[in-house]
Amino acid sequence: MWTNYPKPRLVISACLLGENTRYDGNPIVFPLIQKLSKFCEFVKVCPEVDIGLPVPRDRIIVYRKEEKLGVFQPAKKRDLTEEMLNFSKKFLENLKDIDGFLLKSRSPSCGVSGTRWYKDREGTFPIGRGKGLFAIEAEKMFPEIPVEDDGRLHDPFIRENFLTKIFSLADLREFSTTAESLKDLIVFHQRYKYLLMSYSPEGLKKLGQLVASGNKFPFNQTLQKYKTLFKKVLSQPPTKGKVTNVFLHVFGHFSSKLTPGEKKHFLWLIERYKKGKVSKNTLLEILRAWTFRFEDHYLKNQVFLNPYPLELE
Repeated sequence: MWTNYPKPRLVISACLLGENTRYDGNPIVFPLIQKLSKFCEFVKVCPEVDIGLPVPRDRIIVYRKEEKLGVFQPAKKRDLTEEMLNFSKKFLENLKDIDGFLLKSRSPSCGVSGTRWYKDREGTFPIGRGKGLFAIEAEKMFPEIPVEDDGRLHDPFIRENFLTKIFSLADLREFSTTAESLKDLIVFHQRYKYLLMSYSPEGLKKLGQLVASGNKFPFNQTLQKYKTLFKKVLSQPPTKGKVTNVFLHVFGHFSSKLTPGEKKHFLWLIERYKKGKVSKNTLLEILRAWTFRFEDHYLKNQVFLNPYPLELE
């Protein structure tokens, strides 16, 4: 079973690492971070502290004026928009080999969700919730890299998708530094067949065509095209329909070897999965067990069955 996981490089809000950077000076405990620390490399950031704000500090708010967003500190009557944008752009431009962002929810700088927006700089009239300015700049500069916050990762689907992406992108990054020939790319692509299918069957087909015609072009050119398309495929979230399709494809590897009862039970579980009654992991565990039982070496190497360390589930 494929478990040779690379180390994703994550930009992470310093407060999520327990550092004393929050506006109120209180620490944050987020269990997933403690688990991720064993498998990831962190690049920490706190835009508010990094532009010189103290801890603790008076609140800052996001306001919208004429379709433009700004950051203001009402108690100090201080507009921080230019400082925040300048820091964000400089920090992001200097990043290299990043596989994802994990930021603090509801933050006026880092929030990917739940950041309160106001129509006035005093923060008196809320107009809804959106993103923080640093998070917006991160998404602009890295459109195909996952940018999430701790609040959104409480959703099992979003968390699973985030973990799958960061480990897949890290694998692609490491592979691209060592790959020497089209043969290497073929092996890499084969490992990702079913995972890519769960995101986009059409994207998988295009990647397959690219690999198949790879001997017509210099390898580095083919590899660069592959990396670009690979990231594009992973930028669209999987659906239950696509995942179900993959389950059935993998099931097809075993169907002739299973008893009628086993086949009937698995197909029943798939229907339960489609209705939200059974988790994806339940079906994956069965497929993993059959992979070992029937010694299917092709499936043992499929990233779809183990996209990230099981300790993170």
